Amino acid sequence: MKVCVFNRSYWPDDGATGQLLAQLCEDLVARHGMEVTVVCGERPGDGGRGFGLVRRETRNGVEILRARGTTFDKARFAGRVANYLSYFFSAWVAGRRAARPDVVVALTDPPIIGLAALYAARRAGARFVYVCQDLFPEVTRLMENFRSRLMDAALERVGRALVARADRIVAVGETMRDRLVEGKGADPARVTVIHNWADCAAIIPRPKDNAFARAHGLVEPFVVMHSGNLGLSQNLDTFVDAAARLRGEPGIEWVLMGGGARQAALAARVSELGLERVRFLPRQPEEGLADAFGSADIFVIGLRQGLAGCIVPSKLYGILAAGRPYVAAVEPACEVANITFKHDCGLLAPPGDAAVLASRVLELYRDRELCRHLGANARRAAESFDRPGQVDAYARILREAGNEPRPVRQSRRKRAFDAALAGLGLVLSAPLWALVALAVKLGDGGPVLFSQDRVGVGGHPFRSLKFRSMVPDAERFGPLQAMEGDRRITRVGSWLRASAIDELPQLWNIFVGDMSFVGPRALVPAEIETSSGGALGRLADVPGYERRHQVRPGLTGIAQVFAARDVPRRRKFRYDLLYIRRRSFWLDLRLIALSFWITGLGRWDRRGPKV
Repeated sequence: MKVCVFNRSYWPDDGATGQLLAQLCEDLVARHGMEVTVVCGERPGDGGRGFGLVRRETRNGVEILRARGTTFDKARFAGRVANYLSYFFSAWVAGRRAARPDVVVALTDPPIIGLAALYAARRAGARFVYVCQDLFPEVTRLMENFRSRLMDAALERVGRALVARADRIVAVGETMRDRLVEGKGADPARVTVIHNWADCAAIIPRPKDNAFARAHGLVEPFVVMHSGNLGLSQNLDTFVDAAARLRGEPGIEWVLMGGGARQAALAARVSELGLERVRFLPRQPEEGLADAFGSADIFVIGLRQGLAGCIVPSKLYGILAAGRPYVAAVEPACEVANITFKHDCGLLAPPGDAAVLASRVLELYRDRELCRHLGANARRAAESFDRPGQVDAYARILREAGNEPRPVRQSRRKRAFDAALAGLGLVLSAPLWALVALAVKLGDGGPVLFSQDRVGVGGHPFRSLKFRSMVPDAERFGPLQAMEGDRRITRVGSWLRASAIDELPQLWNIFVGDMSFVGPRALVPAEIETSSGGALGRLADVPGYERRHQVRPGLTGIAQVFAARDVPRRRKFRYDLLYIRRRSFWLDLRLIALSFWITGLGRWDRRGPKV
């Protein structure tokens, strides 16, 4: 199985996502026999060196395509956006150079990279798996230096589009899964929870008196540590303020180990408060983490208010593996809180409340037996999130997705033709839109447009647009096919249906790629029809129904042109399958020409043959 992964962060990036992704990809190669290609950013410090947009290398069996991008200061809004867009363009180019994959995987760094991955998947006829490490724009919305209503709206649309089109979605926690389903419209059947992990064989409980602790003078004091990125989401001002509240406890040492965008500001705050027992240590390499974690008596995990389910602090899993207790300053709905309750391995505090955080630290400082109890539980909990088990879960998802029947590979010429003709049609038909909108509104005062979920290529839903031709509450009895003399059809709607002008707004669906000009009719997910015996049945239960979703649904097609209007949908499937087998660009042109002829004669609402 060939897998192509898109994410800017990868080895040797020392961020948690890059490290986890490198472990995942290398294990998929070594333990599961997959061929893995990663489309990622340049190595830290390599920006601007060499020529070309993409550089190729190999590490531990993983092919790496490094896409060049700008390296402006990401603490500034403009710099971060420039970095995102430049990497996106280079990654789009790199994806075209990868061997044709069976599955394409996208993470969320940057949040728009899924669009390049989705394009690569559709181009190869591969399945698309979307791994949500963060949810946007929820994350950016809470960060002072990255606020823009326009950007938030764009990221919201991108996120929903990727969730709607993904064959599989991986959430890194249960709360994130709920946010995806309830807030992003994800299909619950396609969402799987796979937590991040720690390597329990590499990170083991170490004695307090170890080489790292001796080198940094951490053997004797009670060490309260935060390890990892010193960024915008961890709410580390609360850590510093809690240290200030306990400055009278000389036996407590506070350590911030790592680096990030807020390190300078935090250091200035520590200096301003005169906190001599708050120290900054550099990020430690993977091989030194066991001793570094062992030097801590307890850890602090922080997450800003409002980010529960949008970010899952991956540092938690290393802390569990090290067998250390912690105080988590997080919301009750956070994944960290759920794990803490389930395994009794730490204490909780409200996010942003330095007083409560200080009291929890003091409680553990004075009760070393409680520390040992929570630490032992933490190590046992780590076994539920060990690296081999989590990688195995990813391998199962990828194999399930890769072994599903692939959609028919879409013709680039057909897609270009659809986009060009739909764009031209939208421009030329603009005056007609205004006239039809006025007629519909004057007819009964109801809404002009009617939107409805329809099933697209690969079985993915999309919102289909039409001019409303029925009474506003026509769907109250379910998605029934229109019949001759149907009282739900309005007076204006009868003319719209006969001329097919009611479907004019679907030019937008064609322009954005949800539909094509020619293909099987787009049906609603739960469409029903009366059988010959009078019983109602779901069309999706008809054998072979899913084959219609191998190609984009169309505005017109063989069934629409040649079948009588009152032929049962289940019989129209034969026409749809015929089109899938014999489709060609010239057949599309012929069907489009016939459709214009039928429109001119006003025969679309005719019950018998139209040609």
